[in-house]
Amino acid sequence: MAPNVGLGTQGPVQRGWGLWLTSVLTIIIAGLFVSARLLQRFVKQIGLGIDDWMIILALGSSVMLSVTEIQAVVHGYGRHFDTLSLDDSMTARKWFYVANVIYKLVLMLTKFSVVCVYYRIFGITRKSFRIACYVMGVWILVSGVGFVVATIVQCTPIAAFWEKDIPGSRCFNNEPWWVSYAVTQIVTDFMLLVMPIGQILKLSMGKVEKLGLILVFGTGGFVTFTSIYRATTLAKSSSVVDPTWDPIPATVWTVIESNAGIVCASLPMLRGPFLRGLGSVFGSRLSSKSESYKMPIRNDPKTDNNNIISHTCSDMERGSEDEIIKDDVFPDSRGNNIYVTNEFGVVEDELERRKRSDASSEDGKSVFFHV
Repeated sequence: MAPNVGLGTQGPVQRGWGLWLTSVLTIIIAGLFVSARLLQRFVKQIGLGIDDWMIILALGSSVMLSVTEIQAVVHGYGRHFDTLSLDDSMTARKWFYVANVIYKLVLMLTKFSVVCVYYRIFGITRKSFRIACYVMGVWILVSGVGFVVATIVQCTPIAAFWEKDIPGSRCFNNEPWWVSYAVTQIVTDFMLLVMPIGQILKLSMGKVEKLGLILVFGTGGFVTFTSIYRATTLAKSSSVVDPTWDPIPATVWTVIESNAGIVCASLPMLRGPFLRGLGSVFGSRLSSKSESYKMPIRNDPKTDNNNIISHTCSDMERGSEDEIIKDDVFPDSRGNNIYVTNEFGVVEDELERRKRSDASSEDGKSVFFHV
């Protein structure tokens, strides 16, 4: 007998095959993008940062999400409840319960990775943006952990989630529960979309280059769309009559949202081909390595320019975002001789860099700090 791999071959009418197929295809696509991201790090000899580790954890969690969804389909999720045996219906609901917990973990890790990417790229520009990254990171972690814990204990006892006839059991009111989580995620997605736009617009580069960068970071808009659309499918199935049939559309979009987030979080690290393609469309050549653009950074007349620490970065030298910002090293006010490359490295004007190097050599201190 051929093993049941979750294709929904058993039972009269089923639609679990759509969830099975979505779970397999989306995790493969997400895995390819993350692999390309890590390969780029390896080729350029750039160490992995917190953003990379977070996206690796998110991908691993998403693999677990796909496994749980497939196992739920194996045991009847996607078929009508009244066609299943008692054991199959309970087992399917158990796998679905685990998937609910993992889904929220995937989104938390992915969004936190995005904040770390913003910090790595733009954190050097001004202190206010670094603070915004800190606040957003704390918000994502606190709200994410809160919803994960709440999902685990949404029923008392926990077994009441898949066994509704336990005496004295109680669960969260379904509609307010999913609405609160959906609204939280959608608002967070919009905030993440808006955060880098102001920083990109301040760069001294052409309109096409700015548009390219905004579009790269704006791909997260698709994740926002999936969050909104998933909320509409949840609304349609909020009054669940058939617990193994009705939630399938929402579950499919759950898997899409999770893996689309991982893909979009990796795109800024793979922006070179995108920018070059956009440049060919608009008749402008976008080089991801050879061009640099002056960054308008506010001068503070109280700051002694001879004591300003310069910050150099190359594709071969950039470390993790743990090394990007150290408040005791980076003063709040910096000089104007800072340039931003299309790879988002921050380098100083060559002439000024030499002057500072000569000046610092007298004190026996190096003026270079790797971003």
